[in-house]
Amino acid sequence: MPSRLDPAEMPRLDAFDEEFGQDPATILRAERRGLRLLSLVGLALGAGVIAALAFAWSNADGRLRLELQSAATSPRNADRAAQDEEIDRLRRQLDALKNDVNELTEAQHQAAHTIAAMKAAEEDLRRHAPPPYWYSNPATLDLTIANQPRSAGVAPPPRRR
Repeated sequence: MPSRLDPAEMPRLDAFDEEFGQDPATILRAERRGLRLLSLVGLALGAGVIAALAFAWSNADGRLRLELQSAATSPRNADRAAQDEEIDRLRRQLDALKNDVNELTEAQHQAAHTIAAMKAAEEDLRRHAPPPYWYSNPATLDLTIANQPRSAGVAPPPRRR
């Protein structure tokens, strides 16, 4: 006797179904019947639970109703309060961000105004201040001016040190 079974030698279940005439349509109908029965049992069980709760509710005194109502509404109230607090916190953060943006915009305008004033002052200073060195004076670097004869009525420009 061999110690291991060869899967090729094992009987197949398909052959069993073919031998006894089980077709796929019959199997499918049986599965549908099982599903229908299971659905019907689930529906009946759900209806029984709902009927039992409705009966207990109608026979209960007012205290039970209030307890059930408060149990049903307290999480809602807690959730609503938490949501309101979150909304208030987000609104405060939004207001703070708006204030920061306004302050930064104002600082940017002030910086731009200061920069423009500094540039204007620098240009004014450059226009009125003499060049610090002889090679910065365009008149001394222009050879056409230097080669012109000097007239007797014009004094030479003063030397700068």
